[in-house]
Amino acid sequence: MATKRTLDTDNTEEQTTSEPNTKKAKITVVSSKGSLTKEYFDKSNQSSKKVADQIEKPIKEKEEKDNRKDDHIMTANTIKIGKNETSTYKYVDTKDKFIEVIKELQEKIKNKQMIAVDCEGVDLSRFGSVTMINIGTRDLVYLIDILKIGSSVFDDGLRSILEDSGIEKLMFDCREDADALLHLHKVKLGGVLDVQILEVNNRIYRNGYTKIRSLKHCLQLYVNDDTLLNVKLQGRSSMNMSSNIWEKRPLDENMLKYASVDILGLFKLYDALRTKMGHSVWKAASSRYCDTTRSRNRVYRDGSGILPKRRNIIMACT
Repeated sequence: MATKRTLDTDNTEEQTTSEPNTKKAKITVVSSKGSLTKEYFDKSNQSSKKVADQIEKPIKEKEEKDNRKDDHIMTANTIKIGKNETSTYKYVDTKDKFIEVIKELQEKIKNKQMIAVDCEGVDLSRFGSVTMINIGTRDLVYLIDILKIGSSVFDDGLRSILEDSGIEKLMFDCREDADALLHLHKVKLGGVLDVQILEVNNRIYRNGYTKIRSLKHCLQLYVNDDTLLNVKLQGRSSMNMSSNIWEKRPLDENMLKYASVDILGLFKLYDALRTKMGHSVWKAASSRYCDTTRSRNRVYRDGSGILPKRRNIIMACT
């Protein structure tokens, strides 16, 4: 915080002795927390600046303490997700904020609230990076900045949530997320309910291969509202200008909203497609989907727009 110091010095009345002139100084220190004025008499061989610094020091220390106290306070940002529907997201970029988030998430999970998970990064896979992990419910998304906080978040509660197969997590095409988490952070993702599997099962070919659709395409097909799509298009425009935008800080608001709607859109797709497949079959198929990429040897990021052979994903689970 900015601190302003003014120093006014006037000579006292003229001295008649051989002692050096004594000066009267008045120092006013002004900061965002208020002001402090102190008058004192300083002999000429004393430094006014030194005295001023002594006055400023406790004010600066208080400001720094207040700033540290505010580290855990998160701002809830509103985001429009439908014609007459809003949700919120919180950007989590400090350890103090993360500790609060883990407590809140554990409480939501305890209360049986469904959660959704998504990762952001550059070349998301074992060959790239995971810079954000986003976890949310229908009404609140936490955007956890791994790049800023550090990988210690996994040992501070995030790993146990991501690995627990009893904590079900909506995702969309979990393959590269699972690959990156395992090979970069030793996190074996579990409990996934992959919404892409629901959509593919709705139109799967009996023979041959089935092309998979993007989240954007699925939102266009199954959600009768362009609100989320418009947010994704704005974020995509920023991504097209920079291939490594998820490693740049600070992230602009468009990117934070983009990450949020990837979570919030999953709940809308789930509502539209949930009856297309039995729950136990869906969970088993999603688990196999997680393993298709992370469990094999890879020498480069070889993503595919084709669903792995049906017998390996869905038929084996029926």
